[in-house]
Amino acid sequence: MSIAHLLEDFGSPQAVATPALSDVDLEGLKLEAFENGYKAGWEDALKTRDGEQAQISGDFARNLQDLSFTYHEAQAQVMQAMGSLLQDIVDKVLPEVVRDTMGTRLVEQLTEMARDHGSQTIEIVTSPADQAAVEALLDQDFGFPVTAQADDTLGEGQVFLRMAQEERQIDMESMMSGIRQAVAGLMEESERTLKHG
Repeated sequence: MSIAHLLEDFGSPQAVATPALSDVDLEGLKLEAFENGYKAGWEDALKTRDGEQAQISGDFARNLQDLSFTYHEAQAQVMQAMGSLLQDIVDKVLPEVVRDTMGTRLVEQLTEMARDHGSQTIEIVTSPADQAAVEALLDQDFGFPVTAQADDTLGEGQVFLRMAQEERQIDMESMMSGIRQAVAGLMEESERTLKHG
């Protein structure tokens, strides 16, 4: 018994019937294939663009961070280099400027008090160290009576102006102390920036 009837014969080609496509159907398939290719190309272009934008954004952020660090580091180094100059200004120049401007500040306050309260007597209370400078100011005519006295409890640069209803304080030493603290804080901050970035 033969098994030939169980096996398919590949020896003789048989024509396979393929359905014939009309020109309209063929054009529709071509158009659909074109649109699918176009969409795939567009999606690839968008993915590439998004990837490039992400890379550019990342590079830009890193560059900004590097620039920021470099700027702060340079600023801290400049401040560190200027530290001794700032300290000399605070220790040597500022006290002279304060001493020289104390008279001007005192005259401004006296004039303002006299304008607000009339020609009542104004008493100037100052430290013994500043008494000579204050008395030299009293040689001018203010148009109202002014007296001066020293008080041992006041420090250099401290002055009180007293009138019957009002008292004002001029504290140049406190102002200088605030400036010294600000400069010291600035120097500490620049040192901290140099150490820690």
